[in-house]
Amino acid sequence: MLTDPRVGLLGSLTVAAVAALWLLVQWPFGDRLFELMSYTQYAVDLLAIFLLLAGLAVALLFRRYQRVKADLLAGRNVIARWHASAAEFAAFATVADARDRADKRGALFLVFGFVVVIFGAFAIFDPEVAPFMLALAAALMVAILLAFLYGNRVRRKQLKPRSGEIIVGTHGLLVNDVLHVWRTPLSWFSGTRIEPGPPALMTVTYGFLARYGVQYVDVMLPIPEEAMPLARTVEQALGTGRRRRARSRTADRRGG
Repeated sequence: MLTDPRVGLLGSLTVAAVAALWLLVQWPFGDRLFELMSYTQYAVDLLAIFLLLAGLAVALLFRRYQRVKADLLAGRNVIARWHASAAEFAAFATVADARDRADKRGALFLVFGFVVVIFGAFAIFDPEVAPFMLALAAALMVAILLAFLYGNRVRRKQLKPRSGEIIVGTHGLLVNDVLHVWRTPLSWFSGTRIEPGPPALMTVTYGFLARYGVQYVDVMLPIPEEAMPLARTVEQALGTGRRRRARSRTADRRGG
């Protein structure tokens, strides 16, 4: 996450406040609203309840992000802290960008293959719905492609040299001003791995439970030569974890 968590906190609280205000006006103006909206009012009420609960839950999440970021910047719960120069970070970014792009490209082609097979099968077995199914498949593939392109744009923005500072703590880390947090509900730390390079880098992995199952995030950190002892300290403090498993590799998806 490159955006300040306070922005997300304010936005989610605003959504919850608007939803709560709508529900409160039901008491003095409920009958009048029903005259204007009829049974649509009930649908809006249900939507308001959902937005209120979701807004409060997301606000708690962003509050957690804000606290972890504040702790990292203040030196609380910090394991190690080092700095990569612009040249060092640029060399690292070239490797990180190539790896992440290759991973996401492979996943994109795999998803496209599933879409073609599934929707193509429907079209073959029922020719009457073939035009609709093929159009739906095309729309889905366009949406997936747009998401892929947007993800590439976010990655390039995050890998653009800024502060070059790396702060690793027990609850999360900051790399080049991008925040990652693994001590939140339904998320957990998974492991670390150091590669001597060149360029030397560390991969920190954490997981979270998403709608369609467990997702893993691989965060790559540059390691200047003089910072290698600090990286070893991080590895010892956090552990290498149980990382030898099949998993999706989604670099920096949670820090967007």
